[in-house]
Amino acid sequence: MENLRLVLSLLALAALGAASPFSRIVGGIHTKEGDYPEMVEVYSDPLIGGRSHLCGGVIMNDNHILTTATCVKGHNTGSLYVMAAGISLVDETDYQEHKSVNEVIVHPGFDPVTKGDDLAILRISHNFVFVSGLISPAILPMAGTPEPTTGTPLTAVGWGKDGVDGLIQEHQKAVNLTYLNREECSEVFGTFVQPNEGCLEGDEAEGVCMGDEGGVVEDKDGVTIAIVSWHISCDAFPGVVTLLAPYHEWITSHFDS
Repeated sequence: MENLRLVLSLLALAALGAASPFSRIVGGIHTKEGDYPEMVEVYSDPLIGGRSHLCGGVIMNDNHILTTATCVKGHNTGSLYVMAAGISLVDETDYQEHKSVNEVIVHPGFDPVTKGDDLAILRISHNFVFVSGLISPAILPMAGTPEPTTGTPLTAVGWGKDGVDGLIQEHQKAVNLTYLNREECSEVFGTFVQPNEGCLEGDEAEGVCMGDEGGVVEDKDGVTIAIVSWHISCDAFPGVVTLLAPYHEWITSHFDS
């Protein structure tokens, strides 16, 4: 019953947030070419109804991408593509690489209800050609790296909507947010916050939104410590992220398979 009350309260507040003029990645700035060379877009087959943005992803090595299970589960593997070295979804550059996906590996613990273990690895059909400063793998936290402390500054990157009723952004954006540890995140969302999750919050009109899932969450040293998992009403509530250090062994175990 307590969880039901929490859900109803969040939905009511979300409805209020959707009407706010401040519901916009929400905040943030346009990125420049090469700012986040580990970031990719995950999109659906352009030959079936036109190209459709799904979420973000993170380059692990030359043929593996990390994203969220919620983004790709239910899609036919053959309909998935990734784009690297592109900050615009409409303007092509000389260095952009588009790759088809030939395997999706969803974390075995993924729960579509709670969104626990919200991770998936995409194996692409042809290896990326790394280009210094434009396409390169993420720096991952090592196994055993402690959870960031509340107040740690982090940057989230994506093409997500600029508000609940907004549109997917044509140009990649980055927004500076602060971390809330799992305990404080749970004070907002209760038992919906799963192990290995935390929150990102920003000032008014700053946050992550639909379409930002799977995107890079980076610390000041350039380490991709998390990816965006889920959110309610964009900037009206903190966004929830999946920390990567606890999954280091699972992620890297697939690189040579």
